[in-house]
Amino acid sequence: MRLLAAVDFGLTHESVVATAQALAPALGLEAHLVHVIPDPYFQGLAHRFPDLAPLLREALDRVEARVREALGATGLKARVLRGLPAFAVGGEAARAKLVVLGQTGDDPLERLARGGLARYLLHRGEAPVLLVPPERPLTEVRRIGVGLDESDASLAAFRLALSWKEALGAEVLGLHLVSGEGGCCYPTYLDPKGLSLAEVLEKAEAFLRARYTPLDRLLVTKGEDEADLVELARREKLDLLVLGSKAKRTWRRRLGGTVEAALQRTDLPLLVVPEATVW
Repeated sequence: MRLLAAVDFGLTHESVVATAQALAPALGLEAHLVHVIPDPYFQGLAHRFPDLAPLLREALDRVEARVREALGATGLKARVLRGLPAFAVGGEAARAKLVVLGQTGDDPLERLARGGLARYLLHRGEAPVLLVPPERPLTEVRRIGVGLDESDASLAAFRLALSWKEALGAEVLGLHLVSGEGGCCYPTYLDPKGLSLAEVLEKAEAFLRARYTPLDRLLVTKGEDEADLVELARREKLDLLVLGSKAKRTWRRRLGGTVEAALQRTDLPLLVVPEATVW
């Protein structure tokens, strides 16, 4: 099976390549790099200005040759495609066990381009997507945190985390928030009315330990906003945060509030696991 790493020679390029080089052999996968040259714009120019067509073709051919050379220097298998990046990478991702992308950067254009690709793949929900920041490649995994709740998506994320624990020799830490009514994480799996916070936390922990086993550690704490889970992961100095996603739901809440918060706020490597994932 393949680990597909999409690279764009931007700020996260080296981080994505280093992650692919380290993770693929550890997980028993074959790393493949893919780069997409977005040529529809140039095709439109050539159609509008036919005299530019030969120059544009030559320029694109030279770019493709230089990109192939650069990707070949990584020692990994690589493909250079032309087209719309989201669709081209999406087609490759359908045949991958894991997809690695660079996390969204600070530049507005970079945020639009890379953020759009990540969301497109996450919404399709065909494979787990690992997002790595520019300065934090996932080359060594010692502490994996997984967001837990009562959903099947969370169960899929937990099972993948256990598989990675075995392959990478890591510790798995379960993270769970409990909020009041109207908050992000009201515990619908129990009846909290009339209970003290301490009693709710105790019952929540018992529920989660029965559902998710084995766990190295479990942290159940009060939190009113999904972003509190990201802060908890940061305080615990995790190497990787794993979250489950229902993916193909209505557009408004398709990925889930916790995944949305993590996409916007985390500076940790983030692995989003579709509910249907079998690792």
